[in-house]
Amino acid sequence: MYRSTTWSFNVADILRSMSDAIVTIDAEERITSMNAAAEALTGLPEVEALGKRCGEVIRNDVWSTRSPLKDVLERGETVVHFNVALENRAGTRIPVSICASLLKNEAGELIGVILSIRDIRPVLGLLDALHRSEEEIARQEGKLRTLQRRERLGEMIGRSAKMQEVFNLIQVVAKSDVTVLIQGESGTGKALLASTIHGLSHRKEGPFVTVSCATLPEGLLESELFGHVKGAFTGAIKDKPGRFELAHRGTIFLDEVGEISPSIQVKLLRVLQEQKFERVGGSRTLSVDVRVIAATNRDLPRAVQEGRFREDLFYRLHVVPITVPPLRVRKEDIPPLVNHTLQKLAAKMQSESLGLSSEAMDVLMEHDWPGNVRELENALQFALVRTGGDTISPQSLPSWIGRGSERAGRPGKPLEKIVEEREREEIVRRLVQCQGKLSNVAKALGIGRTTLWRKMKRYHITA
Repeated sequence: MYRSTTWSFNVADILRSMSDAIVTIDAEERITSMNAAAEALTGLPEVEALGKRCGEVIRNDVWSTRSPLKDVLERGETVVHFNVALENRAGTRIPVSICASLLKNEAGELIGVILSIRDIRPVLGLLDALHRSEEEIARQEGKLRTLQRRERLGEMIGRSAKMQEVFNLIQVVAKSDVTVLIQGESGTGKALLASTIHGLSHRKEGPFVTVSCATLPEGLLESELFGHVKGAFTGAIKDKPGRFELAHRGTIFLDEVGEISPSIQVKLLRVLQEQKFERVGGSRTLSVDVRVIAATNRDLPRAVQEGRFREDLFYRLHVVPITVPPLRVRKEDIPPLVNHTLQKLAAKMQSESLGLSSEAMDVLMEHDWPGNVRELENALQFALVRTGGDTISPQSLPSWIGRGSERAGRPGKPLEKIVEEREREEIVRRLVQCQGKLSNVAKALGIGRTTLWRKMKRYHITA
């Protein structure tokens, strides 16, 4: 059972034990008492403070002209709060909050003012910490907005962490003339990445010249790269500048660089080392100022080990490697890629808007996309031709999208076989669409004409 106890309190003892500084002042604004906390705050013992005017002990800029205590006494206000910077005996300025209350005797007569002074440095420190936290939050939100804005870099689309890493690397290498080797599967957008680097570089006002190294035979590729002089070979009826000359003060993009022959590799190595070359059949040495970006879907280190690619050329190209991740490992990029592609197709078809049903999006998200972004774009274009409307449904998508036997739970064909069948079907479709013109088919598929010939032979396709 709780048992009450009677205690005898002494006011002086109570004031002395309080953590806030307590100062009592008479009607003439002279100090009549101070507790221990007030002594510590002002740096002045009570015996020295007694009888001194309040402004001499509670020193601050605000009270130098007119003490607010006079207003308290004259107006008879019960409580007044104000914040000042108190200067203690050592000259240190301390931010404090002061509460001034009228002090009356037992008869209710006014005898002075009692000041309760609190050191607010801990509070200000907390507020400062909160302010810094708010600034940090704002900074992080700014970073987040930057990342959100960077869903698109140039014409490249990608919100995934893997593509954000690629975007960051692009912005770094774009500031210099360092040689870049872009690696990745077919259809991942290596050419688009190269043009993005050029577009962000100081060479953006210069030419961006693309060479598909797998498209042309060795002799013709050498002429395309370095040019030729009149009479260099049959059909060379006049001097012709090569792609390196045309790319002067700009960027040259060597696509499928892993396909070039050993003899051209030697000449390419010299250009990378010295920025010098001779035209085919010529003797005059030409100098150019060109940034080189190369791309390949080949395993170049393995080609070096097998002696099919020069090691010194590999290291000249492999200064800054950038690998474009396949679409199957960054499926969160499919929705923005779909929206971007549909916007482009809508503009091309002069349509106000093109859409995709949620069911069709589910099918696209489940597909593994062995052909990567190019396969996605082709599938959407195919679906729009088939649908005859503005909204793509699952039924409008190509037969190879999301209809594998694996989805039905039955044992499926090997992935390699599935890819081959889809590739063959796509080549046949493009041959029909392009009326058998192989150059147009190769361009539509994003591959070289020589590569197309090899694939047609492999799949027993006749034009």
